[in-house]
Amino acid sequence: MSKELPNDVTIELAVVGAVINYPSKFNDIAKYIVSNEVWYDSRCKVLWSILVGMIQRREHIDIMTISANLDAANIAMGVDNIFIVDCKESAGTESTIEIYAKKIYEKYLLRLVIESAKEIEEKAMDNKVDALDVLVSAHTNIGELINLRPDSSFDINEALGDAIESIRNTDKLLVKTGFVNVDKFAGGLTRGEITIVGGRPGHGKSTMLLNLLSNILSSRQKVILFNRELTNVEVLKKLLALESGRLSYGMIRQGMYDVKQLQELDRVRDYIAKKYDPKHFRMYDQIRDFPTSATEIKKFKPDVIFDDYIQLITPTGKEDQRRLQLERIVNDYKWIAKEYNCVVILASQLNRALETRGNPQPQLSDLAESGAIEQVAENVFFVYYPYKVPATAKPENKNKLVLVAAKVRYGETGAIQMAYDGDKCKMYNNEDELFVPPTTEDQQNEIPF
Repeated sequence: MSKELPNDVTIELAVVGAVINYPSKFNDIAKYIVSNEVWYDSRCKVLWSILVGMIQRREHIDIMTISANLDAANIAMGVDNIFIVDCKESAGTESTIEIYAKKIYEKYLLRLVIESAKEIEEKAMDNKVDALDVLVSAHTNIGELINLRPDSSFDINEALGDAIESIRNTDKLLVKTGFVNVDKFAGGLTRGEITIVGGRPGHGKSTMLLNLLSNILSSRQKVILFNRELTNVEVLKKLLALESGRLSYGMIRQGMYDVKQLQELDRVRDYIAKKYDPKHFRMYDQIRDFPTSATEIKKFKPDVIFDDYIQLITPTGKEDQRRLQLERIVNDYKWIAKEYNCVVILASQLNRALETRGNPQPQLSDLAESGAIEQVAENVFFVYYPYKVPATAKPENKNKLVLVAAKVRYGETGAIQMAYDGDKCKMYNNEDELFVPPTTEDQQNEIPF
């Protein structure tokens, strides 16, 4: 005989009733109702949806107004005046509202854990796939459940100590990008948060990520990179050109070298092997979904995560709309950032609409599925390369690149002029840096790895 899944319908009735009795407390409850699946009782699920609609429409809430929002289908499944009165009478006091809401959320998490455990068992018994993917999901759910247990009390003194420590040691909280003008926007990238780098194809989006990666590795942070579009081999070709400063990316791709360039290739290969050592750097190009990516992140515990790019991540959830699938992926990355106190930098594609606009410089609405991404990200940067735009494809724009800070939660927005050498896969703070000749082999890349 199968056991009933964890639930407490009595408390669910009390929580719905609390909205009826204390509508001003709606937000205290709603933060725990992350989806309709939190409700075990189907009647509570329906009545909650009705109440949410009324709150959004700013309607007065009482038994009469709720009854006016019921239809025949609602009544047929038991959501009638009698049920509304039962809920209203079951509600506790204002002081217990959040406690009750947290309780039904805990029951929901327990059901998720059971569901994940069943998946693990089924896959293990079938011996078809690696169960690590499901374990990652189960681990996340269990972690949330532990954090919500009643005995996990909030210690204000401990929290204040952490806050003051982070103020005194800003360098521990922020990760510098290595680009002076970019860091001016917010002082650097904050741990526990997400930065989006967007751009149209050919505008240098992936190259910007690799330049950020190179700069951050120079400070000996641990970095992990997921290549969704390019292979690791192609990314390494870009890195050879970037880290050399002499080699041409085009020539590397075509395999065209003279003796001097072969010597430089050997030199930069040894340099990359030291700088991008396995203790500080991991790179993957065969991982399609987020759970497998999360497994590698949990093993490596990086300071910075790069993902190029998120639209190519295979969805594994139950959402059927692409917008919701992407929202889930970005939210999952947000929890990873918080759990491991790391910076997450995600490359995102842009809509084609900007190419038909009078002003083709990107803006937040140009992000593919922009609402889902923008809500979660603390920073949104756009790479804009005028040389790739028909109206401005002039020789004098070949080395000019604009970085647009469209959203900076803890700093200033704006746009800065940078310099770009596509054949060297290199970004510069300004054109003065671009035209500085490379130093000698003995002087170049003198970083103590």
